[in-house]
Formats: sequence, C-alpha cells, structure tokens
Amino acid sequence: MKQPNHYAPPKWPLRLLRLFVKEEYLEEIEGDMEELFQDNLETLSYRQARRMYTWEMIRLMRPLIMKNIRITLSPNPYGMFKNYFKISFRSLMRNPLSAFINIMGLAVAIGICMLVYAFIAYDNNIDQFHTHKHSVYLTTFFADREGTLQQYGQTPGPLGQMLKEDFAQIKHVCRIEDRNLVLKYGDQVFTERVRYTDPTFLEMLTFPLKWGTSQSLADVNSVILSEEMSVKYFGATNPIGENVHIKLGNAGTKTFKVMGVAAPFPKAHAIDFDFLINFENLRLSESDGALHDWNTLVNATLVQVEDPSDLKIIQQGMDKYKVLQNKEVQKDWAISSFAFEPLATLHKNSAQIRDDISVDPPIESLVALPVIGMFMLALACFNYINIALVSTTKRLKEIGVRKVIGANRVRIMIQFLVENISVTFFALVLGFILTITVFLPWFIPVSGRELELNLIDSNFWVFLLAILFFTGIASGLYPALYISRFDAVKIFTGSVQFGKKNPLTKLFLGIQLVLSCILITGAVVYMQNTTFQTMRSWGYNQRDVLYVNIPNQSAYEHLQDKMLQNANVRSLAGSKDHLGKKISTAIIHTPANRQYEVEQLAVDAHYVNTMGLQLSDGRNFNDQSENDKHTVIVNELLVKNMELSNPIGHQFRIDSTKYQIIGVVKDFHTHSFYNPIRPTLFKLADKKDYQFLSVQVKNGSQEETYQALQTQWAALFPDSPFQGGYQEDVWGIFFSQLARMEEFTRTIACMAVLLASLGLYGLVSLNVAGRVREFSIRKVLGARLLDLSVTIARQYLVLIVSALAIGVPVSYMLIHTQLNMMFAYPMPMDFSGVSIAVLLLVCVLLGVISIQIRKVAKSNLVKGLKVE
Repeated sequence: MKQPNHYAPPKWPLRLLRLFVKEEYLEEIEGDMEELFQDNLETLSYRQARRMYTWEMIRLMRPLIMKNIRITLSPNPYGMFKNYFKISFRSLMRNPLSAFINIMGLAVAIGICMLVYAFIAYDNNIDQFHTHKHSVYLTTFFADREGTLQQYGQTPGPLGQMLKEDFAQIKHVCRIEDRNLVLKYGDQVFTERVRYTDPTFLEMLTFPLKWGTSQSLADVNSVILSEEMSVKYFGATNPIGENVHIKLGNAGTKTFKVMGVAAPFPKAHAIDFDFLINFENLRLSESDGALHDWNTLVNATLVQVEDPSDLKIIQQGMDKYKVLQNKEVQKDWAISSFAFEPLATLHKNSAQIRDDISVDPPIESLVALPVIGMFMLALACFNYINIALVSTTKRLKEIGVRKVIGANRVRIMIQFLVENISVTFFALVLGFILTITVFLPWFIPVSGRELELNLIDSNFWVFLLAILFFTGIASGLYPALYISRFDAVKIFTGSVQFGKKNPLTKLFLGIQLVLSCILITGAVVYMQNTTFQTMRSWGYNQRDVLYVNIPNQSAYEHLQDKMLQNANVRSLAGSKDHLGKKISTAIIHTPANRQYEVEQLAVDAHYVNTMGLQLSDGRNFNDQSENDKHTVIVNELLVKNMELSNPIGHQFRIDSTKYQIIGVVKDFHTHSFYNPIRPTLFKLADKKDYQFLSVQVKNGSQEETYQALQTQWAALFPDSPFQGGYQEDVWGIFFSQLARMEEFTRTIACMAVLLASLGLYGLVSLNVAGRVREFSIRKVLGARLLDLSVTIARQYLVLIVSALAIGVPVSYMLIHTQLNMMFAYPMPMDFSGVSIAVLLLVCVLLGVISIQIRKVAKSNLVKGLKVE
C-alpha cells in the first residue's frame, strides 16, 4: 500500500499559478501549498486532498500577488486599427485562394445560421401580434387515457356560456366551432371552412379588418371573410353588402351579407379563419339541445380576464363543471381537471395539447435546424483555423519584424483577431446576400413557412453582431494564440517550423470530416427512408379505391345506383367514417372491468372488402342480419392489447351497448407513419348517418372511373361541389413532407461536402506550396508520379481513414436515433446508408488530393528549385 507522501498534487493549478503570480512569490507559495497538501493527506482522502489543493490555489489568485498584465495599445488606436484593416485587406488580395475558401465557407455557414434565425424568429412570433395575448386563454381539460394524463384543447359545449354567467372576473368568452359547409355565390359553389363563433372573437383575437367592422359579427345574418376568400369570390373589389348563401345542415340554405373583410393575416400565425359567422347559427343547423349536452365538444372556448391573477379564482371554481361532466353525462370520459393555456404560449405548447386550434410546431425541425446551423458554422470555423495556421508561414518575417520594433504578444493577437473579424465581416455581408437571394427562396417552399429577415428587428442586428464576434473570435483565437508566441530570434534564424505538420490542423480537419460524414449519412438515409415509407403497406388497398363525401342517405343511394352501372366498379361501400378522412374514438369496457381507448369507424357491411382490409379470423358483417348491429370487427392490435387468445365471441361494452367480436382484421394504419398503429374497431352504421361513399375499381381504371364519378355527381347534384379523391392521395401531405425533408437534408449535405472539400483543398494546396522545393528535388532525383502521390497523400489518407473510423459509428447512432424519434415505423437501418456516404466522401476527398498531385507533377522544376 502506498504511503500518503507518494501521492502528488494536481499539476494544472500549479501551472495556472505560475502563469499569473509574480515570480518573487512563487517559491514560497509552492512550498506552502505542497506542505498543505501533505498535511491534508493525513486527514482526508486523496481525492479530497486534491480538491482542497485546487480550491486553495484558486483562492490565492489575489490582485496583490498577480502579475501586471497590461494591454499596451497605441496612443493612436484609430491609426493602429486602420493599419490592421489595411494589412488584412492586402493579405486577402495576396492569397486569393485561401481568402476565397475562408470567406465563402464562412459566408455559407453564416447564411445557414441566418436561415435558422429566421425560422426560430418566425416560430417565436406565431400569434404574438394579438393585443390581448396575455389575458386571453384557451380552456383545456386533462383526462386519463389508459394510464396517461392527456391535455385536450376541446371543451364541453355548455361550458363557455356557464363560465360567462358564473364568473364576474371573465371579461369575454368566445366559443369556436369549425365546419366544412357548402357556400354559393352566383354560379360559384365551393365547400369552405366556416367558423361559428361569438361576436367577441374579433375583440379577443385582434385581427385587423380591411373593410367593414368587427361589431357586425353580432348580427346573425352577417359574415366576415378573410382577405384570401374575398379575392377568391369578389376579386379586388370591396364586397361589403354582397350576399353569399351558406348551406347550414338541417336549416337549409341561408343568405348572409358580407359585412367585413380581414386584412391580410400576419405571416407568423397559426390561428386564422376563412369565414366567420355568429355562433347562434349553429343552433339553426343542429338541434339546440346539442349545445346544452355535456357530451358535445366544441373546437375551442377562449376566455379573456381583466387581470391574469383572477385566473386562480376561476380555476378553483371549475370543479362543479367537472362533476357535471363526469357524473351526470360523460362517465366514460372522466375529466381530471380543467386548465387554461395563455394565447401567448399556446402555439409553443401546442404539441402537448391534443385537438387544439393551434397547429403543432415541428419539434424535430426546431431542434434539428439549430444543430445543423452549429455544424455548418463549426465546419467553416475549422476551415478557417486550418488555413490560417498553414498560411501564416508566409507571414513569419512580418511577425518577427513587428516583435523587434516593440509589439508584444497581446498586440500581435489583437492584430490577428482584427484581421479575422474583418474576414468574418466580409463573409457576413456575403452570407446575408446569399440568404436573401438563395437560401430563403429555396427554404420557404421546403418549410412551408413564409420566412423573412426583418431588418427593423433589433434582435436580428444583435444576432448579427453576436455571430460576427463569436465567429471571428472562435475561428481566430487559436491561430492568434499559437502564432503570437513565437520568438523573433527563432523566426529570423529559421528555427521555427510549424503549419506544415501541425497536428491540430489535422485534428480540425478530422472533426470536419466527421461532421461531413454525419450530414452526408443523414441525407443518404433520409433518401432511403423516403423510399421505404413510400413502399410501406398501409394495411389496405389504396391504389384501387376512390372516395367521395356525400351529404345524406338520399345522395348516397342515388350515386350508388349510378356507379353500380359502371363496369369498372368492383364494389361499393357507405360509411359514416372513412380511413384517412374521419375517425372517432370510444372507450370499451370489458367484463373484467378493464377499459381501453380505441378508434372506431362506423361503416356498412361492404366496407371491409371495398377497402381491401384482410380478415385474419372470424367473418365479415352480414347486412341482412339485425343481430350484426351489435357486433364489431377489431384489428389484431386490439386483440393483443386485450390479451385475448380466442377473440371471436368475446363481448365488451361501449357506453351502455354490448358488442360481440365477430371478426379480426390485420393491422392497418389510420394515421400517417409518424404515428403508431392504434387499436381500432368497425361497427355497422345507420344508413342515415352515411357521409362517405367508397368505390373499389378495376386496376388501371382509376382515372376513368374517377371522371365518371365526377360526371355522375355533377348530373345528380349540380348545386353541391364534388368532394372526393383517390384514396392513395389521402396522405399526400405526409409524403410531401417526406420529399421536402429529403430535399433539405440533401442540400445541407452538399454544402457540408463543399465546405470539407474546400478546407481540404486549401490545406493540401498550401502544404504543397510550402514544399515546392522539396518536390522539385525529388523529381530531379528521379521520383515518379506514384512516389510523389504517396508522399503527398500519405498523411491525408491516414487522417481520412481515422476520421471515418470515428464518423461511421457516430453517424449511424445519431441518424438511427433521429429516425426512431420521428417515425413510429422507421426504416430498419443497416450500414448501407453509411457506406454510401463514406464512399461519396472518400471519392470527393481523393479527387481534391489528386488535383494537387497533378499540379505538382506538372510544375516547372527550375522555378521550384529557385524557391527559398
């Protein structure tokens, strides 16, 4: 066992002390500290003694014993900095290659950072233009669903009216319910999104109006349009006073007078509208009782309070509504509590709120974009550091002369940092131009957001200054520290050797290669994943099925009769719900008193066959059997969750109705591949509830039959717009997102390869330029092209292999993790994506090196031997 005296104190605190403490105190302090360390070892553990030694050393850093570290500036700092800028500019002109690589690389990276800033600024500004954003709240509720507490953005129908009556602290209440309704103006007939709402809507959400007044919403016969809808129906003319006709369900068609047109919505918005009509119209289109039924949910209920502190009082009084909801009506959907989400933070927290009126932000992109921006900036900074270290070999004499005439190390560092910030400034200007002219026009369609760089935004200018100094100092600090430490005498005697084989330049280039490997792997894997997702089965027949929305049973029967005469039609089905378009949820109760939340589709007896769903057990519905109205067909996941070994004949209850399982279908997707398959059941729908007609057609006749379907619709229902499509287009948005994601990653990877290539090209070219004489002598002595190639490429090949050995597993792990985060069913990832990325990267890098080798092989021997 070692004795305490054999243990040594940590070295770095002592080095720090020697760097900053006056020399006359050093010997005494070091002795005292060593003695203290040995004393501590007798009472403390080794680790504790080391920590105590470090702490005492830090405490000794007092001003009285510190060295006088002064930064001696010129008496004319303006002249000094002017001289630095002039030298910096001349240096750029003398080395156009390295200047182009540095400025272009930094410009691309800074441009990407500006793009990231625009994206984040846009997201942070969504719905922030509303004047009362801090006093308007969305009413939400929490409910326990299979052991998980979930927050919902919808609210019971009667809640809004009761809140207004019960709480004096509430200034305004606004209910919102969206419906797709048929709207007619002249000969134009469209299905539009109409928002039923209270007159307070435009007081709480301060959308400015272009024409008309917001108070007109109090009139049940008036309608307010968005600017887009106004242009669609009335062009550029003022439509105030014009009439439009809206079909209000059971109430038939009602005439509304246009009394307001909204000004163009701010670009950063999630909540908007197409048509606003008074909420009382909902009573006309539906039974009045529905609005007093706690089992009915409306899309949103907003409240506005005078003082946000009043919200606590309101929340304390919400329990009575919970009792009404849970005990009197909706026992299966028990509410745990009510909550209020401020409008100011609604969009930001929208991902945690289910079925809210805001749009969920793309969390992955919010995280991924800043990471990509930092990656690109790191690549550019490493480029700069490498080039700066190597190219400074040409400025050794200048540094030596400056030191001889009195420049100390600090002034040399300041000079290099000023030069670097100057280069970064040029890159910043170029990056801004690139962002405006290239990056933003490219990224806006990719992101689907109207991004912009707001020049009157003070935060943007702070961001520019921050990125200027951060990039300038981060990329220039190490070269400045490294270069400024050389002694003038050693420089003039030629004993200083650096830059050509500096291990740090290789380290930085290695990090660049690792980052490039990650980005290229991401691009390749996302391309593979897009193909995988496109080819993935949805669990039913998508290619040969058409669908159309129908208004009622009569329309269904008329259209069914006509389409059954079409020879291309294989089968027809009616349904209340439809895959990819409309689906509802329910709670099932088993005899063992267990509950499961499931998705349910009310369909007819032909739906399973028409949609190509595959029965794995049991039978299909029989439309001639009355008993089948109390039967269901479930998917395999629900059977698995219920742990049923023999599901056929098993019974459970939904509300007060008992159902029996008669069939099991193989699992299928009801949502996009971002989401996992959910437990689902089918039950028979009443004909009066049919809202969809599905048609399975012969393979290859989709287009012809679709045109026939539209023709029949136009002949039967000339006053109603056709709302149908190909089933394979139902998830078109999902595949568009995949395509945009693929394009984005591919472009970023190309930029990363470009930066890494520029960095390697600059590094190799400068290295070769510094060894011209050596290569000329080798050629005189008979070196062949192969010998020169091996000499030049050896050090870089080792570096590339080492970097890729690190980059391959890191790339695989990161991309695999991200895929798993984004998709419920990600592509089974193997090493093919990484291998393709490595192959691409190696080809590009070898191409860069071979260009330099070719230049050396063709260089003039005489000129090369004259080089000093």
